[in-house]
Amino acid sequence: MSLHAPGRDVLPAYVRALEAGWSPNTMRDVAPEQLAEIAADPDAFLSGLNRGGGKIRLHDGSEVDRLPGIIRWVIAADQPERPFVGSINLRWQEDEAGRPVTELPAHVLGHIGYTILPSHAGRGYASAALAAVLAEARPLGLPFVKITCDADNLASRRIIEKNGGRFVESFVAPFYGPGERLMYRIDLQS
Repeated sequence: MSLHAPGRDVLPAYVRALEAGWSPNTMRDVAPEQLAEIAADPDAFLSGLNRGGGKIRLHDGSEVDRLPGIIRWVIAADQPERPFVGSINLRWQEDEAGRPVTELPAHVLGHIGYTILPSHAGRGYASAALAAVLAEARPLGLPFVKITCDADNLASRRIIEKNGGRFVESFVAPFYGPGERLMYRIDLQS
């Protein structure tokens, strides 16, 4: 497994995943709009993912400023015929001086989010991707990251705990529905 910044080399596999019904957003299906953006201008699509900034649309239709962050595509080096496995992202807010801070806006449940194609689930890709993104997060200077999962998502709970996640609390985020969620904290600085 390796992580790559979104790029042309894996874009065809990314498109196939979108066409098969996968979405990099777990709250709403963004596949149709991303496919349209890629068809219109693949370089602009990739540039937008890598650059950050701008606005994002939430599942309720509202638009908010995109937080600083990174997006990485999870690649299966051991499966060259199906290299695209999923995506993982790290996001944060910054203070007035441009330094990352641990606080997040109410619409962001955690610093890290990931999604793996169902055909690749259970093979350790998400756990390895989380470990790799944590390594990228450490130099930012954040003392810890928050990561959440649905209370009934045992696989995500194991992935988070395997990567040093300590349970903080269970909560309900009404903006995202009535389901119980679990908050974990992963310390980055020793």
